[in-house]
Amino acid sequence: GLICGFSLKNPSYPEFTFTTETGVMCLDWHPTHTSLLCVGLYDGTVCVFDVHQAKNVPIFQSTVKTGKHTDPVWEVKWQEEDLAKNLNFFSISSDGRVTLWTLGKNNLEYSDVMELKLVGSSEAQADDEVALCGLAGGSCFDFNRQSEHLFMVGTEEGKIHKCSKAYNSQYLETYDSHHMAVYTVRWNHFHPDVFVSCSADWTVKVWDHRAKNPRMSYDLNNQVGDVAWTPWSSTTFAACTADGKVHVFDLNENKNEAMCEQKVVRKAKLTKLSFNHNPKSPCLLVGDDHGTISSLKLSPNMRWTAVSKAEAERKAKEAEEAAASGGRPSHRAQPKKAADDGAPKKSAVELEVEKLDKILEVAAKTGEFNYAPDTSMTKAGGDS
Repeated sequence: GLICGFSLKNPSYPEFTFTTETGVMCLDWHPTHTSLLCVGLYDGTVCVFDVHQAKNVPIFQSTVKTGKHTDPVWEVKWQEEDLAKNLNFFSISSDGRVTLWTLGKNNLEYSDVMELKLVGSSEAQADDEVALCGLAGGSCFDFNRQSEHLFMVGTEEGKIHKCSKAYNSQYLETYDSHHMAVYTVRWNHFHPDVFVSCSADWTVKVWDHRAKNPRMSYDLNNQVGDVAWTPWSSTTFAACTADGKVHVFDLNENKNEAMCEQKVVRKAKLTKLSFNHNPKSPCLLVGDDHGTISSLKLSPNMRWTAVSKAEAERKAKEAEEAAASGGRPSHRAQPKKAADDGAPKKSAVELEVEKLDKILEVAAKTGEFNYAPDTSMTKAGGDS
């Protein structure tokens, strides 16, 4: 396996490289200790690298004695430091374990937070399946940004389980809408109740975790490898598919279809995507199964936030009023503005939550949105 660290200033050659004994399946940068990188490998090993060290060896690595996974590790994610100020991260594997790893003085200490039991039609059937087949295969997870104890787990059986760090023996809820393996689950950056999922069954689904059924469902006509919310808007997300396309949705602009559908590669499957966290220079990285990473920049109409959209609408309205009055500035709106100054202004986060709440409210009243692109219409209208 190989880990390469690139800079956008020099995409042709990596800044650093690390080699591993088996294939690298996932990795995650520490949010504050920016030189630390936790990595999950194909043989079930998790390890931690320090990019400041010149040595090509991990500073921590799990072994069979220290609770190494027995199947590939599909996702790793750093968590906040514990009460003793120890660094720690979580991992999930096909062996059915969600494991907490703590960086000790000399080794990695582990504790299993959850064992993913198979969910059957009855308890007796579930126990029989566990005895015969073992545990459900974990494929992805994500922790809620407001409630740290709450996390979602996606499985190879197509189930999504809501779990808590406080209850390691049972699920808080199970969402059964996907029909094949769930590849990604992601909580919204702004709204504490909303998450998105994607699956090999060609669909992306938007959920409110308080409801058993998805609020919106989008059929993308191919296996969906990954999905991610943008860090600047509560209603915008991107998904990548096995036919080499990236689909970008903005639910505030169009709830029924993608704002953009871009062919990125021709003869490869897109497997992963990620946004950078700088809204001033938004960038989308997309990886494929041929080992290529593509860097994309979103057009201005896909970078709207609640604040920037309101500001643009206000300026457009002022321009219309000025044009209607023959170029003279309009003073009719001034008294209303003065009256509004006494009301407390909402923060950008509150505006983003409110924006998504309105969309979910409409979806709940009218039923689930189901979007499936009509390929015959696309081909017929492609030359126009």
